[in-house]
Amino acid sequence: MVDASDIFPAAEPSRRLDLRVKASSESLTHVRRSLESLAIPPELLDDAKVLVSELVGNSVRHSGLRADEFVRVIAEWSGVRLRVAVHDRPRDPASPPVVGAIRPRPGAESGWGLFIVDRLASRWGTDSAGYWFELDGDRRAPG
Repeated sequence: MVDASDIFPAAEPSRRLDLRVKASSESLTHVRRSLESLAIPPELLDDAKVLVSELVGNSVRHSGLRADEFVRVIAEWSGVRLRVAVHDRPRDPASPPVVGAIRPRPGAESGWGLFIVDRLASRWGTDSAGYWFELDGDRRAPG
């Protein structure tokens, strides 16, 4: 008897992901599910999904992109570290994005995104095209 896995071997988990998604909140589910195709340890996956959701959500809400424009998500797993970059549009060097994670006032219903990123990511920041974060595979506690 032939096992189906002999004919159709399971796809190898990937170490790199490069997505272009519409600048809409409906894209968040697709981005989170796409992270599952990476060879990252399961204990990092939940945090990675939260972090990418926050950064893609920020791009959708605050970058000024129209719904027919795109956000690019690039994720790379080195075997030790996951790095994810979320690019929306080139930034004006004269007005860099806010990078401080200011804690919103208690009871605030919004404004928690970068605060959450600051607490979960091993490292994070901005570049000329958007935001990025890193998660270390050997970490014991959030950044």
